[in-house]
Amino acid sequence: MPQSPEDKEQFFMAQVSKGEALSSSGASAYPEAACCFFQALKVYPNPVELVMIYQKTTPDAVFKLVMAMMAQEVKQKQARYFDVFPPRDSNVRIKDKSKMEGKTKYKHSEDGVKSDVVVPNRALFATKGVEQGEVVYEEESVVSALLPCAQNGKFCYHCLRAVAEEKAETESTEDVEEKVEETGSTESTEDVEKKVEETEPVEETKKSSATFECEKCHDAVYCSEKCRQDAYDAYHQFLCPSSNKTAREFAELTQKSHELAPILIAKFFGTLVDREKKKEIARALGVSDKGDTDEYTTWEHLEIMRYLELIPTASDATALHKLGEVMSASVPGLNEFVTGERYTMLKGKLDYNAFTVHTEGVVPKETPETHVSDTMRDDHTKSAVGISMYLISSHIAHDCDPNVQIVFPDGTDKAAVKALKSIAVDEELRISYVDPQQSVEERQKQLQALYRIKCACKKCEADLEAAKAEAAAAPAAEDKAETVEEKSAEAVKTIDPNDEGTPSFAAVAASPTPVSAVEDKAEVVEEPEASPLKTIDPSDEGTPSFAAVAASPSPVEAKAEEAEKPEAETDEEEYETEESSDE
Repeated sequence: MPQSPEDKEQFFMAQVSKGEALSSSGASAYPEAACCFFQALKVYPNPVELVMIYQKTTPDAVFKLVMAMMAQEVKQKQARYFDVFPPRDSNVRIKDKSKMEGKTKYKHSEDGVKSDVVVPNRALFATKGVEQGEVVYEEESVVSALLPCAQNGKFCYHCLRAVAEEKAETESTEDVEEKVEETGSTESTEDVEKKVEETEPVEETKKSSATFECEKCHDAVYCSEKCRQDAYDAYHQFLCPSSNKTAREFAELTQKSHELAPILIAKFFGTLVDREKKKEIARALGVSDKGDTDEYTTWEHLEIMRYLELIPTASDATALHKLGEVMSASVPGLNEFVTGERYTMLKGKLDYNAFTVHTEGVVPKETPETHVSDTMRDDHTKSAVGISMYLISSHIAHDCDPNVQIVFPDGTDKAAVKALKSIAVDEELRISYVDPQQSVEERQKQLQALYRIKCACKKCEADLEAAKAEAAAAPAAEDKAETVEEKSAEAVKTIDPNDEGTPSFAAVAASPTPVSAVEDKAEVVEEPEASPLKTIDPSDEGTPSFAAVAASPSPVEAKAEEAEKPEAETDEEEYETEESSDE
């Protein structure tokens, strides 16, 4: 293949011209035409964009052949993917636990029929020992967004950093008194303070000179000129509500739906195209980092991730339609490429892999107006400022007693994985997807509802055993209390004053009767504990299908022939084949 930019351009034009000529010759020339288009694709700066163009301009049969060639290449690349990703300097490696444990799980259809497709059970493992408190690796986000409650001009719309603020200087009471003494004024301190209050605000918060904002909408605030420019190049140029009517309608639609998924998907496609363009420019200039992972696009990384299979809704269809209108000019062919099925798949990937970004800053509390329904992995250690997705960290499995934690030391969406315990070589990394301080019942309820996981970690097992022990002890305490009450009732006798053998009232009152003794004993019996906790029953052991979009014969009509989907971990996690609702 040609290497220089000039040679690549000539080669591209020659292959496209030849492919077009062959396509017009008839069906017998379609295979050769597809080969030409595929060769042109190999040197084009933005392959995803060219695929969209092919879909609109080539015969359907030719396009399907091109996609079949791409699918074969994807399979070959995926076969070596985990040999080169994550990068070696990240100190982690992705492994298939099923192979490690000698267990093989196969994909099942909705009616339970077993197929020949093997479902992997991937997880992240350490490649070196890590001490408690050390950072295992750091990672930039793929895409991120501020939560609605944090969109108040105090956080960067691009990196989520708290925007610097400066307070106007105010005069204290001591300063006022000094002025009175220096000027020799006969006015009292109270009078001077009153004049100061009338002429100057007590405290005024104003934007720092380091604050940057969108020159059109003035709503998107950034912490630096770099963030403002990067955001504009990737997505804000077509998402800015003030840029056009369609963009404004899209912003209003996402706000009313209380979902960040449409915004994140729009940002993802914009970022995807922008990154590939910049990578090609860097290669042309000879300044690119030619690492092992450079050959994989962001879309190919996304293909590897697990996802939740969701049921498409009317609101999804509306959001997708409006998304196509907003981005069609910037990303040609997006409407044809991103079908309803693929939109739902992307939304499912966000729901399963997105993280909550925490901040040290003060974030306003969430209200019904700023509430969002998006699912985020959140251990609730600090205030939430945004949502983000990562290529490496998405492979970390859940545990209610985690050994690592996602932190944000720079105050941005750049994540760092910090060890909560000492981690040995080849030990699996685990985080908590929910608040680990909750009860076992609440944890399992959330994990089942949000991620279709039935957690069987050691902490859950211990908590459930403790609950069972409490439940077993409760009936024994109740039986004991009932026995004491029965004895008390038997001990009580009616005193008949006509009975000669009946002692006098004074004697009875003075003597320690069995009744009082038994009642004293009954007083120490404790109330029984609450009823035992209930575990969430696992649902269908099948797993949701994985639509391999890039590898499919046709991005528009054909469904993925082979799929990869979340694996149910026999000893720790279990997924449902049932599709979840938007809720």
